[in-house]
Amino acid sequence: MRSLPNIVLAIITGLVVILAIAAGIFAARDTAPKWPAGSPEAVVQTYAQAVIDQDYARALAKLDPALGCTPEDFAQAYYPQDTAISLLQTHIGPDNATVTVELGSYGEPFFDPFIGQEHFELVPADSGWLISGTPWPVYGCTGAL
Repeated sequence: MRSLPNIVLAIITGLVVILAIAAGIFAARDTAPKWPAGSPEAVVQTYAQAVIDQDYARALAKLDPALGCTPEDFAQAYYPQDTAISLLQTHIGPDNATVTVELGSYGEPFFDPFIGQEHFELVPADSGWLISGTPWPVYGCTGAL
């Protein structure tokens, strides 16, 4: 009879440990770096997060209007909802900037993980930097450029 309370205590302790480990994992996953406001890295990070969140108005605000992109361009583009982004390299010049990132998708259970590099070209604007060129994932809206 003395062993039953010990088993119950061991089970409860095990559950608490499992919950603590799970909380630690989720806390560690939500530590995206915050780049200086207005920097090319911050613009790309904000843009990518807006695309993933399907906040197309916020994504469009980070694009050069000359591209002619519309919310419909985003709605037609494919990108996994579990896309993760990692900064690889930044080059900032007087007239432009290039931000190279790695995009990955790991959550599709029946498909291999997708990992690829994207190069974002940015131009200076009154509000900071704007993405130009052919931005992920709306490669087709290149406007009059």
